[in-house]
Amino acid sequence: MASKESEVGSNEHPTYHQADGTNGHELGRQISVTLTPQQFEELYLQPSIKSRGQAGLVKTFANPTALGIVSFLLTLSPTTACLMGWRGASSNSLLALVGVYYFHGGMALYVAGMLEFVIGNTFPALVFSSFGTFWLSLAGFLDPRFAVQSTLLTGNGGSPAVYYLPFGYYLLFWAVYTYFLTIAALRTNVVLVWILLFVALTFSTLGAAYLKFGQEAATAGANLIVAAGALGFAACMGGFYILLHLCLAATDFPFNIPLFDLGHLWPNKQQ
Repeated sequence: MASKESEVGSNEHPTYHQADGTNGHELGRQISVTLTPQQFEELYLQPSIKSRGQAGLVKTFANPTALGIVSFLLTLSPTTACLMGWRGASSNSLLALVGVYYFHGGMALYVAGMLEFVIGNTFPALVFSSFGTFWLSLAGFLDPRFAVQSTLLTGNGGSPAVYYLPFGYYLLFWAVYTYFLTIAALRTNVVLVWILLFVALTFSTLGAAYLKFGQEAATAGANLIVAAGALGFAACMGGFYILLHLCLAATDFPFNIPLFDLGHLWPNKQQ
């Protein structure tokens, strides 16, 4: 597969002329950076550059992938700690994270998705923007100003089934969607597949927990909540790993940790 070339500066720069008419040093120079297919996939979590136009956008804008990873990671990590009950926290403690869900998990992640959209990275744009909307929807579900719990659980005609079951179904369909993302990520790298797989398992387990709560099986539901927290924490470990890789790459560190590229196992459909 041919390498992809991204030019980081393309303007012609004049030579500086001194007062005595002699030429000074050139004010600028053209720099080009060649990314191998594996390097592009690792930096942008996207299998390939699709066109010259996209290559131009990639060289013009900064890489938004790291923002998407850190926004998702620093939202999911405290959530999993609460779900696992660390130091006395519980799933009820998630109410303290509503602001995080609105701004860090929701708005920041959605912005990262839109920036991926601008540079033509369809898969990361889909992942980041859709998960941004998930955190926003979770914030709305938990926000006491909307009184979802008091209305559906203890209000007139309310019951555990009315309150828990709809959100349980929502989480299960999110699991299906995330399994699809996991399959698609098989063209990127092992670490991203790890993250998405464990996020899908987290959604599956949380959905099952809410269905149990809806059936008033509190003990089984509580056990599933803890298991979901552990699965989500496993996803976070992969997230911290990939974040370190992106940070080292962003500063052009002399070494980096591998993401274990999978692209060579799945050739482009044109091939």
